[in-house]
Amino acid sequence: MMRRRVLPNRDNAAPRTRRRRGAGLAELLLAMVIFSLLAASYAAVTLRYATRMKTISAGAARSAALSEYINRLMAVPVDSLPGRAGTFTTSTGAFPNTRTITVTLSGSTYTVRLVLTPSFTAIKPDTVTLTRIKRYEGNPLT
Repeated sequence: MMRRRVLPNRDNAAPRTRRRRGAGLAELLLAMVIFSLLAASYAAVTLRYATRMKTISAGAARSAALSEYINRLMAVPVDSLPGRAGTFTTSTGAFPNTRTITVTLSGSTYTVRLVLTPSFTAIKPDTVTLTRIKRYEGNPLT
């Protein structure tokens, strides 16, 4: 018995497949959308981090400025403290600020109040109160 050979025709032929060359427009658009979403979220996190670091560094500069001004006031003789009262503005350097020093005398006790107001508005003003007592110089029995 001889087998009969079936010739391909439209009804029984395998479908022709087209060879793909590269990515299509839909794939490229999808990749661009995914990349833009990732880049935008990364930019938001980076901006939040930078803002927080700026606030933290300004807070550290404020603490250093407060320590410096308090140390200066501690080095001044007690009788010279009223001459240090007033409002002073520093506009240069890493921490521009305005400091207000008030000195009150009660008996032999001087109360010095230092208010430090940064030019950077994200940081609130800070207040430090210092109490110094004038030493009695003389014979306590007379």
